[in-house]
Amino acid sequence: MARLAGVSRQTVSNVLNGRAAFSRDTESRVLAAMEALAYKPSRAAQTMRSRRTRQLGYHMSGEQLEVMRGFTLGFVQALVKAAAQHEHQIVVFTHLGDDPEPVFRDLIARRSVDAYILDESRVDDARVRLLAAEGVPFACFGRTAPGLPQQWVDVDNVAGMLQLVEYLVAAGHRDYAYVGAGGGEYWKRERLEGLRLGLAQHGMGIAEDKVFEGTDGEIRRWVGELVRGQRPTVIVTSSDAVAVAVVNSCHAAGLRVGRDVAVTGFDGGAVGLLTEPMLTSVRIPVDRIARELVARCLAEISSGPTGRPGLLVPTELAVGGSA
Repeated sequence: MARLAGVSRQTVSNVLNGRAAFSRDTESRVLAAMEALAYKPSRAAQTMRSRRTRQLGYHMSGEQLEVMRGFTLGFVQALVKAAAQHEHQIVVFTHLGDDPEPVFRDLIARRSVDAYILDESRVDDARVRLLAAEGVPFACFGRTAPGLPQQWVDVDNVAGMLQLVEYLVAAGHRDYAYVGAGGGEYWKRERLEGLRLGLAQHGMGIAEDKVFEGTDGEIRRWVGELVRGQRPTVIVTSSDAVAVAVVNSCHAAGLRVGRDVAVTGFDGGAVGLLTEPMLTSVRIPVDRIARELVARCLAEISSGPTGRPGLLVPTELAVGGSA
């Protein structure tokens, strides 16, 4: 290849690995020689030289592996595409039991991936503390505590709910209920806070007996009782997955969602497209989030800790037939 391009072997190596300075003409001749010879660089050899795998690890909990977590599937697809644009691959892994630390330590020791992408950050997240202490590049979908690296990308849950409330108020809704998944995660609290704030801005509120959080089965039973009584005009939920349970409960009670009672979600992923009617939902821009997370990982791999602040990205309203 060097002979065909009219350059030294070292220059070919520099072009292939992006090292040192070379002219645009030199690069063009090397690339033309590669094409003429149908040459493809050895990924294994590049990995040995650079000590980089060109792989990013994505950690999933057992809960995220459940079939109904349609949002997670869409997010992984977005990550795979974003990484591929930079000639990287996504390696998905999980852990057994309650403690993810052993599997993280094993992967770090074996240098199996170059950086880690974490989802559903618990703010004061043990995974983040471990990776930061080990000096391993990472990025989070979800915020981290002030004392930790702010390598996160997230959505503004309150702003998303405010936008939804404006739409619902304009549609004439005055009687609201809220249903969320159980758990104390910050994004669940923010979505309920956003609903309350939005209603307060219009001189309205939501009665405490019309707010419920629980498991899927508990939600179905509670909604079944709610809609058989003096039902609200709209049931706002914390996620599309919760909204699906609510829609099914309404159908079981003989109600037509979108006409007899409105239902909204929060995610805007593939699950909401499968309901009848399609969900009105606050859409999380997973493609942009995936691109931002991959870019943050690559920056840290290349240059070390960047000290960048976290990033909030806006949501958008996806209007379906459910509200």
